[in-house]
Amino acid sequence: MRTPLGLFVLAIACSGRSPAFPPVETTEPDAAPPITPPIVPPVEGLRVEEWGTYTSVQASDGHALGGVHHEDEVLPAWVHRRDLGPNGYYLERLPEEPLQQLETPVLYFWSPEAKPVEVTVRFPRGVVSQWYPEAQSYAPALHGMTALSGGSMTWRLTVDPAMDPASFPPVDPAEIWAPSRHVASAPVRWTTPAGTEEREQFIFYRGLGTFDPPIRIVSTDTELRIGNQSGETPAQAFVLQVAGDRGRIERVGPLAPGVVRAAIPAATDSLEVYVGQARSLLGQALVQSGLHADVAQAMVDTWTRSWFRNQGLRVLYLAPRLWTDAWLPTTITPAPTSFVRTLVGRIEVLTPREEQALVARVKTGVQSQMGLDLATLGRFAEPRLLRSVEQLTARDEVDYAQGYADAAHQAR
Repeated sequence: MRTPLGLFVLAIACSGRSPAFPPVETTEPDAAPPITPPIVPPVEGLRVEEWGTYTSVQASDGHALGGVHHEDEVLPAWVHRRDLGPNGYYLERLPEEPLQQLETPVLYFWSPEAKPVEVTVRFPRGVVSQWYPEAQSYAPALHGMTALSGGSMTWRLTVDPAMDPASFPPVDPAEIWAPSRHVASAPVRWTTPAGTEEREQFIFYRGLGTFDPPIRIVSTDTELRIGNQSGETPAQAFVLQVAGDRGRIERVGPLAPGVVRAAIPAATDSLEVYVGQARSLLGQALVQSGLHADVAQAMVDTWTRSWFRNQGLRVLYLAPRLWTDAWLPTTITPAPTSFVRTLVGRIEVLTPREEQALVARVKTGVQSQMGLDLATLGRFAEPRLLRSVEQLTARDEVDYAQGYADAAHQAR
């Protein structure tokens, strides 16, 4: 899934926009497309590119479920975080159920020379929980959070194209952090009050929110009705199904306002063939959104396991820039000559059959007084159980399901 971590060569060479990812008929499904030369901004310019993912779980009737604070990938221990509270996430407490997990927004910079940069990200309907390098200020204040809202972060860093990536904190090539470094951008550094430096290829942050994307998916056991309740059109959407060692991806295309119907694909392809197709299709879409090829490749490499290999049914779509700017208003000083922002919405979809199967397991557990193995429900055990609580009526069954949802809530 991931290529070995090596040193980067920050070359200054004239180049234009990189070509799209290779066609999906690749003979090496997991092979990374070739990395093009770094983009070169105007001599006086500053260029910024950002990618990230926000993840939710929707019931078969299309409403978002809580309990999405559980991590798919553990970050290095040196990443900054608010606190490790009893909720099992990197917040001191969860004042309300998160409906969205904001995952790995990453900001890259290109500059022909070292220059100071200030970046402020506001998160009106969320709170940032983890970040790197260190931020100079953030809100809400630690232990002053009363809701998942009012979040903000400010970094004051130096963008330095001459910095040696070998000076970054070490990570294992298999770690989730490693692929994001495979970009020929200018690294950033921050000098701590003690005089040491924190260095990285990018600014990273992650958080939890209650913002409500206008995409609703109503599912049967064979079809998805993907509703777009806004006036904006996500440029691309895909449906992915993984079952056992088989998978399938289907391109839905743009999500125009209204409802788009899409058949749930049968997982008929071998996992390796399917993963190769998925990597290529998503990579092409990311490049078309304005990201440089090596930035798009870094995103695909980072999320190959989570997006493409994890069991289940999901929809991925590219959020319109207007949505990103509303959810995460960002100010960069000095103002960049170009600022590309690409967020990918990820919706884990529950089908009626899947919901009914878990309800049946709960009923059986109550009748037999047997326990429920949470591990079999995966990362999203909590939202799945919360959906069962909504569907059950008998008091003992509701209590059983809620008890396990509470237990899942504490798990990371």
